[in-house]
Amino acid sequence: MPMSSTSTIRRRPPRSWAVGCLMVLALSILALESPSSAAAQVLDSDRVDGRSWRELGIPRAGMPDVTMAAGALVTSDGRVLWQRRGADRRAIASITKIMTAVVAMENSQPDDVLTVPNASIRVGESTSFLRAGERLPVSEVLEALLVKSGNDAAVALARHVSGSEDDFVQMMNDKAEELGLTRTSFSNPHGLDEPGNYSTATDVAVMARYAMTKPLFRRIVAQKTAMIGTGARAERIMSTNLLIGNYMGANGVKTGWTDDAGYCVVASAQRDGVELFAVVLGTTTELRRFRDARELLDFGFAHYRPQRIASAGTVIGEAPVADYLDVTAPAAVSQDVTVTVFDLAGVIEREVIVPPIAAPVKVGDRLGVASFVQGDEVIATIPLVAVVAVEKPGLVERIWIAIVRAWRAATGADDVGRDRAVSSNASGRSVGLRAPSRRDMTGAFTGRKRLAWEMT
Repeated sequence: MPMSSTSTIRRRPPRSWAVGCLMVLALSILALESPSSAAAQVLDSDRVDGRSWRELGIPRAGMPDVTMAAGALVTSDGRVLWQRRGADRRAIASITKIMTAVVAMENSQPDDVLTVPNASIRVGESTSFLRAGERLPVSEVLEALLVKSGNDAAVALARHVSGSEDDFVQMMNDKAEELGLTRTSFSNPHGLDEPGNYSTATDVAVMARYAMTKPLFRRIVAQKTAMIGTGARAERIMSTNLLIGNYMGANGVKTGWTDDAGYCVVASAQRDGVELFAVVLGTTTELRRFRDARELLDFGFAHYRPQRIASAGTVIGEAPVADYLDVTAPAAVSQDVTVTVFDLAGVIEREVIVPPIAAPVKVGDRLGVASFVQGDEVIATIPLVAVVAVEKPGLVERIWIAIVRAWRAATGADDVGRDRAVSSNASGRSVGLRAPSRRDMTGAFTGRKRLAWEMT
């Protein structure tokens, strides 16, 4: 069906439509559980964490097997875990309505009342069955926009906020520029095919993440159904997003379809405090977009998850006590360290720096720092603390220490002892040391250790 603003107005279907919808939904849910289509594929150009999956050593069988023309899997803080043609400009159909909702929310109040204009009824195509002249709160029209994907709701909101669709579209483009969506442009508020209405998978992810910071938006897109109107006018509408209620943790966001865009969806889900956004643009069937989104989310939750990389009380270094000859104070992790790790991005290495310290040393005194590094990124830094007290030496002991140090300096024994002190950590496991000559001069304990064995 061509997507144009001059399409024939849809009439409200009979009650049997509701039964048919339920049957289609039930069949759709079953279809979501069926095996992936043979048309699914892994492209050599697919990127994982910004790099070639071959470069990272990921087997083809470990990659998302999807059919979309373009897409992205993005974390809530914007890290792109996977992408396919993420910067390609494409029609995005009703994904456009994410920006429509954002602009409407930022320029009106949920309890504002709008009058549905005749232009809403004329737009056609996807409709939420609003009626010309009826008065509805903005919050309900937003539900009609985001749950049912009503083009009529998009026009009603645009005209309510700015008086005309053209002025509202300018507001949409201004907001896109503010968000840094450099490869995005809007030409209407509903997403029907029209020159100048396009975006990219990565821009769409930014837009969706921003929209989900708004509590009202987040609440609406997580709904499986919504009620428009009251009394005899009340109409229950169902979400076009089949993942809501059928995929663990699914909480948004928006579907879309036009001839130019193909079938699209931005799907979000949250598990164990981790929220991911799967952008799917341009599949050839309605259900394929949901299978592709599920494939991306499954991939994300399997590899991007909270990991404990250190436990409180674990001794991982030694602080040389300057007042003594060969005494060190064990340096332990001060707190449990759990970070969200993308395990395909490489092994995690631990860097420990513990400088010499003067006695007395009390339990809990800060002795140094441990950094956890994955690739070129420091993913966590924590203080190391003393777990054993060291008293200051008495007068007789200080005299003896001074004599021994003088003897060691004269015979060269001091260099041998210091080398031994810094060559291993407190538990006796060897660590890779950097610049040992410089460390000999400072007497500091510095170590680097690969932690791949700690990952589970």
